[in-house]
Amino acid sequence: MKLTGNNGVLGLSLILLFNLIRITYQTTTYSCNATASCGCSTNSATLSRIVGGEAATPATWGWAVSLNIANTYLCGGSIISASWVITAAHCVNGQTASSITIYAGSNSRWTGTQSRVVSKIIVHPSYNSDTYVDDVALLQLKTPLDMTDRYVSQICLPSVDSTTLSTTEWPAANTTVVAVGWGTLSEGGSLPTNLQQVTLQTISRQDSTCSPLINDWHVQLCAGIFGGGKDTCQGDSGGPLMMFNSNKQWVLVGLTSNGIGCAEAGYPGIYTRVATFVSWINTNTNSGNSTITTTRSTTTTKPTITTTRFTTTTKPTTTTSRSTTTTKPTTTTTRPTTTTKPTTTTARSTTTTKPTTTTTRPTTITKPTSTTSRSTTTIKSTTTTRH
Repeated sequence: MKLTGNNGVLGLSLILLFNLIRITYQTTTYSCNATASCGCSTNSATLSRIVGGEAATPATWGWAVSLNIANTYLCGGSIISASWVITAAHCVNGQTASSITIYAGSNSRWTGTQSRVVSKIIVHPSYNSDTYVDDVALLQLKTPLDMTDRYVSQICLPSVDSTTLSTTEWPAANTTVVAVGWGTLSEGGSLPTNLQQVTLQTISRQDSTCSPLINDWHVQLCAGIFGGGKDTCQGDSGGPLMMFNSNKQWVLVGLTSNGIGCAEAGYPGIYTRVATFVSWINTNTNSGNSTITTTRSTTTTKPTITTTRFTTTTKPTTTTSRSTTTTKPTTTTTRPTTTTKPTTTTARSTTTTKPTTTTTRPTTITKPTSTTSRSTTTIKSTTTTRH
């Protein structure tokens, strides 16, 4: 079709406007292997490609648990067997086991179809509270969980050979991963009612947005979205970063650890690289009466998924609002970024061009003014951070 003169300009304008209005929303459904011993919940996981996170549906992430620590701090964790939960070391370091209660089988924070008191805390012996290297801990439950509960399941641990772990990144850069948690919807912001989920991409350790933030790439990895807008935040610490593998199982690839602000452009989140610690996990949990399940998943290709597209032709005013959210990574619909540029930096960064204080992921509900990390207090707003 050939357009000339004013009619041509008008025609092109109308076409552009029409394309802006016809925003296509894509949702991806991950249907897991229902016969697998790990990495599959009762319901399939469906995630949208909108900017920011979104509420998860019930019985989708059956291994995700919320931790009540000393009736003050909130962290996340993952069920790896009936008797063991894995979380971040900075969430539980210095705490007594009896002060920690885990809640399983619910999307609501600090409620569940089952709750258990912790009987033993195992913090990685090399955990460094300044750099968040080896930020991993195991929690043994006083009483095993009932794994026949349809709302409760266990996640798979990765099985990756030592050569791969020592020479290359696993999972590979640009792998699609999903993080879930009950953390704040913005830095120092409000807590959601229900469990949130967000799709991210792993970022190469050599990328300029990642390399200044990590101290040891063998045990830490970066994940986020280029341009910002999607991230974990305070209260998400210890929660799972997951990959859907070619066997149609969810595999635990990371633990939410720390980061600069939340969803800031150029500042991805930092996660503990779980594959490096599988041997340590097995050594410390084999004395229990539960079985830890690993799955060999060396593929970094995209999983087989079911995709549904919905096209809307709503009014331009609605479309304009969506377009603004998309083009400005510092503003999102459900997980807005912090309203100010971050004035803090991670403790892992040794560059002299960055600020000297640390933001990681336990903090208070109020705006942190010093070292924070991605766990948070939900009942005592005046409680100071533990770091």
